[in-house]
Amino acid sequence: MHWRLRVTLFTTLLLGAASCHRGHPVARRAPERTCVVLSVGGSKGLAHVGALDALADRGVRIDCVVGNSMGAVVGSLYASAPREDLRTRYQEFFATYEQETVREAKKRGGVGAAIGLLAVLLSGGSLAPAIAVGALGAAGGAATVPPLSHERFTEVLDAFYGGARIEELPVPFVTFYQQPTGQGLRRVTVTRGPVADAVAASAANPFLFEDATLERIDPGADRVSAVPVHDACTLFPRSRLIAINVTEEPAFYRTDMDCEVWEVQVELEHPADEALRGNGRAFEATYAAGYDAVIRALSAR
Repeated sequence: MHWRLRVTLFTTLLLGAASCHRGHPVARRAPERTCVVLSVGGSKGLAHVGALDALADRGVRIDCVVGNSMGAVVGSLYASAPREDLRTRYQEFFATYEQETVREAKKRGGVGAAIGLLAVLLSGGSLAPAIAVGALGAAGGAATVPPLSHERFTEVLDAFYGGARIEELPVPFVTFYQQPTGQGLRRVTVTRGPVADAVAASAANPFLFEDATLERIDPGADRVSAVPVHDACTLFPRSRLIAINVTEEPAFYRTDMDCEVWEVQVELEHPADEALRGNGRAFEATYAAGYDAVIRALSAR
């Protein structure tokens, strides 16, 4: 697979029409903590695994994690067990999901649909329903595949996390989702409650899940929430924010933040669905993209 890697550290400000910037202001004081901000990005978000491993290998202490959609999945895996091997933990998560998916697929006459289904669940809204159904059919090799179920996704997450709650995690973790109101959509901050519910809400897409309601919506389509830098600084002021961005757009946030921002932008093609297993050439290339981006960014400072 061909992919390009670009690392961009924003150290200057570019004033936008709405007083929003790409970049960061000079910190007024030494940061009190270091938080990692993980972007949305579907299967490209597997690069977050490599990025977090690179930070650990370079001895960077992570005091808090903020992420949306796929960033919420990887971020919660780290925040719930920071001393465990993150790659192994992701593989265990996928295995748990796969087992449940295969079990349900067998009930309906199809087998092996887990990869295609997980690709849809973690697509960050990038897969249209028709494409999603095609992916499921190809992966399952059967005419009948299980429906896209947000409820099942939540249940698998809860089983994997053993019912853990956000406020009990060893590393503070925050994610977001959008909630429709009479005036439009508003971002909802999740700092308490079951980890599974929070992560599932951040990945909720009513166009992909048959049983998803409009009460909670994946925030990935919102430019600000795609890389939630501003929200992270609001929650953890006077922090150094290391933003790992696998989207095609730079992070977008206001200038009146009392945070130092290091944005590491990783550019790569969407990996093959098989990468979602957490091994193989496609996964290794995606993992390496995130790992190398962080190493280069830290070396340049």
